[in-house]
Amino acid sequence: MDNLELKEIISRYFRGQLADNDYELLTQQLQDKSVREYFEKFKHAWEEQPELDELGYRNANRLSYLINKPDAHKIPLPRRIWVQVASVAAILLFGLFAGTALTHLLSDKPLTETLVFETPRGEKSHVELPDGSEVWLNARTRLIYRSFSSKSRQVELKGEAFFKVARNEQAPFVVKTNECEVEVLGTTFNVMAYDEFGRKEITLLNGKVNVRMGEAEKVLKPGQALILKNHYFYVDEVNPSEASGWVQNKFNFKNIPLSELMKRLENWYDVDITLENKTGREVNFTGTFKNEESIWQVLDAIKVYTPINYKKTNLRQIKITVQ
Repeated sequence: MDNLELKEIISRYFRGQLADNDYELLTQQLQDKSVREYFEKFKHAWEEQPELDELGYRNANRLSYLINKPDAHKIPLPRRIWVQVASVAAILLFGLFAGTALTHLLSDKPLTETLVFETPRGEKSHVELPDGSEVWLNARTRLIYRSFSSKSRQVELKGEAFFKVARNEQAPFVVKTNECEVEVLGTTFNVMAYDEFGRKEITLLNGKVNVRMGEAEKVLKPGQALILKNHYFYVDEVNPSEASGWVQNKFNFKNIPLSELMKRLENWYDVDITLENKTGREVNFTGTFKNEESIWQVLDAIKVYTPINYKKTNLRQIKITVQ
């Protein structure tokens, strides 16, 4: 690939006009040090623009994630190695081009720095915590790990994650969202905490969890989901495997607003969807599909049960009209 062709593909990338098959090509090219240096110069020039494109930021995040994506993010045990990290998310985005951002020091200090794991739209990731717990992050999700001790384990979540927590009765495991805290000793559960969905959902598969919402508390049993909306909550009996189906790329929905479904499709397929509801009435969706299907196959399946039409308006932009 010559410089002119490389410049064109990088330019289209930051404009959000790069086709899916070109992502793989650009990813391969960026393994070369000289190409990375060229990309870095282009990126600096783009960042100096008076008005930065949000889509360009999202593309930069997506590409750097694809280049650096491991099978699992592993947080080191707090023993003799102290890893000083300001933000793993920043490393994923900029560390590739600026060199390593990890500093290893021989020390007996525990791991006390903040670690941030972010999954962009169109991707999922897997995090292994020092206590043996595992977390699967859905698309456009942020998990913040500060530190674990012999008496407490705590993470913060924005987005959606499936937790498989290692049991430790001396150190409860707490998941904090902006509206509630979920405390467990050792169990398997799903937390959906996207701000734009207008609600939070905690679904328990195994074990027991205690959900705290201000002064209120509720203990869940397996097969129950707590739905928190507008500062009120209720508990529903559910099929728990449906809530965590996204980990295996299986999506099950029961009577969810069409607007929420479109937001989920934006996250999973990294597209922008404009939803136009001419009727003004609320439209809900119930159905199942797999993430291996293309966005167009999914939309065709939705059309069978829901009165919608769709059209592609740009490379990664779709307009949905409710009839």
